[in-house]
Amino acid sequence: MKLKIRISLTTNTVNLRQVAFWALLLSVLISSCSTKKNTFTRRAYHNLTAHYNAYWNGNESLKEGAADLRKNAKDNYASVLQIYNYGTESNAQTINPNMDRAIEKASKVIQRHSMFFDKKEHVKWVIRSYMLIGKANFYKQDYNAARRAFEYVNRQYNYDPVSFEARLWLGKTYKQQKQYDKAVTILDELNKESAQTLLPWVVRKELPLVYADMYIAQGKLNLAREQIEKAIPLNSNAKLKTRLNYILAQIYQTEGKDSRAGEYFTKVLKSPASFEMAFNARINLARVYNANTGDKKLIIRELEKMLRDMKNKDFQDQIYYALADIALKDKNDTLGISHLRKSVASSFSNDYQKSISSLRLADIYFAGKDYRNARAYYDTTLMSLPKDFPDAEKIETKTEILTRLVENLQIVHIQDSLQHMAALPEAERLAIIDKAIAEYTRKEEERKKREEEERLQEMAGASLQTRQIVDPTRGTSALGGGGWYFYNPTAISMGFSEFTRKWGRRRLEDNWRLSNKREVMSDQFAEDGSELMPADSLAGGKDGGKGGADFKSRDTYLKGLPFTPESIEASNQQIATALFNAGIIYLEELFDKNRAAEVLSQLNTRFPENESALQANYHLYRINRDLGNEAEMNRYKDAIISNYPDSDYAKILIDPNYNLELEAAMNRVRSLYEETYLAFNRGQYRTAIIYSNDALANYQDETLTPKFAFIRAVSLGKTENQDTMRVELNKLVTEYPGSDIVDFARRLLGESSPGASSSGIPAKEEEEKTEKPLDLSMYKFNPGATHFYALIVDGASVNVYGTKVRISDFNTKNYSVEGLQVNSVLLDNSRQMITISSFNELDKAMKYFNGIKEDTYVFSGIKEGTFEQFLISAENYPVFFKEKNTAAYKQFFEKNYLKK
Repeated sequence: MKLKIRISLTTNTVNLRQVAFWALLLSVLISSCSTKKNTFTRRAYHNLTAHYNAYWNGNESLKEGAADLRKNAKDNYASVLQIYNYGTESNAQTINPNMDRAIEKASKVIQRHSMFFDKKEHVKWVIRSYMLIGKANFYKQDYNAARRAFEYVNRQYNYDPVSFEARLWLGKTYKQQKQYDKAVTILDELNKESAQTLLPWVVRKELPLVYADMYIAQGKLNLAREQIEKAIPLNSNAKLKTRLNYILAQIYQTEGKDSRAGEYFTKVLKSPASFEMAFNARINLARVYNANTGDKKLIIRELEKMLRDMKNKDFQDQIYYALADIALKDKNDTLGISHLRKSVASSFSNDYQKSISSLRLADIYFAGKDYRNARAYYDTTLMSLPKDFPDAEKIETKTEILTRLVENLQIVHIQDSLQHMAALPEAERLAIIDKAIAEYTRKEEERKKREEEERLQEMAGASLQTRQIVDPTRGTSALGGGGWYFYNPTAISMGFSEFTRKWGRRRLEDNWRLSNKREVMSDQFAEDGSELMPADSLAGGKDGGKGGADFKSRDTYLKGLPFTPESIEASNQQIATALFNAGIIYLEELFDKNRAAEVLSQLNTRFPENESALQANYHLYRINRDLGNEAEMNRYKDAIISNYPDSDYAKILIDPNYNLELEAAMNRVRSLYEETYLAFNRGQYRTAIIYSNDALANYQDETLTPKFAFIRAVSLGKTENQDTMRVELNKLVTEYPGSDIVDFARRLLGESSPGASSSGIPAKEEEEKTEKPLDLSMYKFNPGATHFYALIVDGASVNVYGTKVRISDFNTKNYSVEGLQVNSVLLDNSRQMITISSFNELDKAMKYFNGIKEDTYVFSGIKEGTFEQFLISAENYPVFFKEKNTAAYKQFFEKNYLKK
């Protein structure tokens, strides 16, 4: 009995000890969870749990998102690559979920594990979490938020080595914001400190790369090259070294050091380069070929082999461009042009390469004074021009000039062709027309036959593939896609083929149906570059085959031919005007004095009595003076003085000081008109009459004199009587029939005239518009204000609740940490406005706007053209809600928010 009792007591003692141990351990753990006291156990606990829990998960999410970004961001091999490619805003938005998760996890570390004592953080993963937040915002391209995070780390934790890394990333951020001066300051400070302090390894090896990236963005390639050469020995990552070697090769190539460039391109080919980088390295090896020392035949053979390789089909435009480069270096312009034309023709997916090939071809034609072909290829350049293409505005200006030149030359060509056809014997004329009809019929039949064959092939291919991939019992794709069109790759392929067959390649933009959005003549060019007869040459108009014209009927071709003296005179007038316009474009916009002299001489020879003969003679006088052709200069000078003795041109030639007097008089009359108009506008009609009388008595200006007369007439009507005004207006109509002001005079007289204004005074060009301009003065543009995104829909045709749900899904996926709110309000009887609030920075609001407008899921239930979307500030919101004028606000939004 005693034994049993002793055993029982022993057992109870063991149980009590276990309970006490676990209770003690639990109390230690609980006390360690607290961040209120600075003890070793608490620091160890929070460093351990912060690192291997929330921080680790957040950092993994960041790394995963950054890897996806590197995979999706496309490099532009047509320009020097950046060291780091952070992609577009669209690329950045795709990784928002990863970055938001990183921010969320980092925020938890900061909230739960921070132990800040004696002005020092004792949990290093809290500091790293602030860095994690900064990097995540950086990859999201929210650079202001990233900058604030890095600045906080540098300021708050300057005792920790991580502050150097924060400053490095701050330099990256300033570079991305194009604040290069601030970036240089930060990087220079780090570089200076590196001489005194051993910087963290990650900073030492990356500092020259950040420098180089900034210099490349600024176009300072020689400085970038120096930094890259410093960075290569410090970095062991094979892919990074391959990229750096490629960039060095590109820089040497731009510097004209082809042999050095060739060395580095060869290094790239021996490295683990991507297919695209290796391909471009091979292409550029050909482009750095030296005409004197290089093995041309070997390089050309290699490029032609690449052309035949089917896996290079999408890169044929670049191969042809490289072949053109070799030909042009060998001074073989004909072959170079041929290769460039093939490069343009084979470029379907690389807009940058198409623009480069087209631009180079256009520049060659332009330098050779072949303005027709130059205009055609400048136009092609603009059609495919990326937004970031250098000198885009200059290209557009040159294209516009050449377009006007070609339009005028085309008028001359067409009218000469029509007159030539009209002058032929009837039998010969009809034979030419019949030949044209036969050719048109043949091409039409060939086109129909080709389209039918393509359609049958597509149907056969689609039928076979549909049987293979569609489950007939369920109507879904056996490959995992649903029955919806966009889940069926065959349907997409057929649709794309049909679209391309019908429309050709089109950019995804407004007015995509128009291949040329500028108003140009429809001149065409053959495969060899020679000009074909324009479609409207024989038909007698610019409509060509439009408007129901029957090109199989002789009448269509005969209709516009000038047979009567009146029609021949009208045709000659068109030719004369076009020749004068072309001569002025050559002279004043293309600075081609020889061509200008040729065209203006042709004008005066063919039409000596034309209305522009005086101006043409004066321009010919100036051209020959500048070219040093004294005999021709004096010939035109004498012609002007003898034939037009009372003209200003003759007076200028006789007395050089007359030009100065004339210019001063013109300045005086312009100033007087401004004062006259302002007096009239203020209701000071008697003052306006006095000023008008002065101008009409002392000055003769073909543009302003009729306007003075008009203001005087209307002012007399205001101060005397309507009859006086009518007399003066009738006099104006009689004396100045060609003036633009006549339309307004007739309107006031009660006559019907297009373009007249009911206000009585045309004043400014914009006041001549019949539509009343929208009042935008009620809205104020304040970039610093809080902004909302607004979507206005027709409540009767759109499921507003479903749209709000899709927007909420979009926000959860891409903006989960922003705390955005989705609301809706009835705007009027039919429209509802959905708002997303709010954005305290305009950059964030614009990124949201650009992201959501491209999201097909959000707008899947809304038809195109039935909604409006924009950003609106908190200040403008109540004004808009009161006015409800979406047209006015949209104009304000586009002017202030969407400007370049």
